[in-house]
Amino acid sequence: MNAKKPIEIPATLEEVTDSRWLNRALAEVYGSDVASVEINEVLRGVASKVRIGVRFTNNPDTVQHLCIKAILDREDEKRQLGQVALREVEFYKKIAPALSMHVPACPVAMADHDAISGLMIMEDVIANGGSFCNALSPFTLAQAADSLDQIARLHASSPLLQDNPWIDGGLHWMVLADRFPLSWLQGQMDDGRGSGLPEHVLNAELLLEAVQAMARHSENAPQTLLHGDCHIGNVYMTPGGPGFADWQLIKRGNWAIDVAYHLGSILPSDVAAREEKALIKTYLEALGRHGGQPPDFDTAWSDYCHALPYGYYLWAITMLVEKPIIHANFQRLGKAIARNEVYETLGLL
Repeated sequence: MNAKKPIEIPATLEEVTDSRWLNRALAEVYGSDVASVEINEVLRGVASKVRIGVRFTNNPDTVQHLCIKAILDREDEKRQLGQVALREVEFYKKIAPALSMHVPACPVAMADHDAISGLMIMEDVIANGGSFCNALSPFTLAQAADSLDQIARLHASSPLLQDNPWIDGGLHWMVLADRFPLSWLQGQMDDGRGSGLPEHVLNAELLLEAVQAMARHSENAPQTLLHGDCHIGNVYMTPGGPGFADWQLIKRGNWAIDVAYHLGSILPSDVAAREEKALIKTYLEALGRHGGQPPDFDTAWSDYCHALPYGYYLWAITMLVEKPIIHANFQRLGKAIARNEVYETLGLL
C-alpha cells in the first residue's frame, strides 16, 4: 500500500486560496470536499493572514470562516522567516491542546522542516464574533485582570517544557550586535516614535545594554513557558473573555518577560503607573491559583523591572505596523522604563 503523499505547503496567495489545494488540506478534517472559496481579507505582515469563507459540498448553505496563516509571496525571505512559522505550527500541534487558556482553534497545522516552511488554517476569530485589540483602543482594568489570568494559565503549564526541548530561550538574537546595527537602531528610535521620552531612554546603546542584562537575568531565573509577544495587538476579545494569538515567538524564560511586555502595552501610561503593582499582585495570585509557583512580591518587582526592556526593544525595531500604533506602544514601554528607573536599577546610569 502506497504512503499518502504529503500536502505541499504553498508559497503564494494564489496557491493557498486555490480550491483544489484547500480541498486536499480540509476535506479530511471536515469530512467533505470543498465546493467554493471566498477571500474576505488579506493581512500582510511577517506572515500573511488570509481570512476566507469555505463552503463544503455536503452543506453548501453553511460557510466555514477560516484564517490561513503562512509565509506567502516572500520567496527571497521564505527560508529565514519559515523558522518562526514552524515554531507556531509546533505550538498548535504540541502545546495548545494541553492549555486551559484561550487560543484560536487550529484544525490544520502543517510543517515541512526540509523546506523550513509552516502553515496553519485556524478559526477566523473576527468572523466568529471576536475582535482584536490595539494600543489605540480602550482596555479596562477588568480586562487587564482577565488577560493576566490567561497568561498565568500559560505560565502554570511550564512542566510542558520538559517534553518540548525545541522551545529554547530565544533571546540570543536580541543581543547580537550585528543583528541590527547600532546606528540603524538609533535611527529607528529617533524617527519620532520616542518624542518626549527622556534622553537616556532614547539612547540605543543603553537599550542594547539593558537587553543584554535582561537576557542574563532571564537565563538565570526559573524557566517558564512564554508567549514571547503578548502585546495588546495579539490579544482578542470574545464574549467568553480574552484570548491570545500569534505564537511565533514562543520561548522559555523568566515569567516577567510576558507580564512586563503585556502590562507595558495594554494601558495608558498614567493608568499603568498607578495600577501596575496591583496588577502584578493579581497575576501572582492567578499563577498560584492555576498551579504555578509565584515568587514573592519583592522578587517579582525586580523581575518586572529587569524585563521591561524586552518589549521596548521589539517596538524600537518594528516597522511593518501603522505608525500611530508603533508610537503608542513605544511611548508606553519607554515611559515604564523611565518611571521605574530601570536603567538606574541595572547600573547603566
